[in-house]
Amino acid sequence: MQAPLERAGALVVRVWLEGSDPSGLRARITYTVDTALPGGEVTAAASVDEICDKVRRWLEVFLADLPSAAAGDE
Repeated sequence: MQAPLERAGALVVRVWLEGSDPSGLRARITYTVDTALPGGEVTAAASVDEICDKVRRWLEVFLADLPSAAAGDE
């Protein structure tokens, strides 16, 4: 029997407004797809769509490295 796949990623989104208008939305996104490895990445975004796109891409990268059988388990 194979040991279960244990892997963890982390993503933190810090958001704030520059000014009082929604167009002043800013985000700093810190992430890693493997918390067992040192370091991480940082990116920025300035709209809801851009933030969501970056989070979706991070999830896609995280899931891309899983064996196909494990990716289908829910």
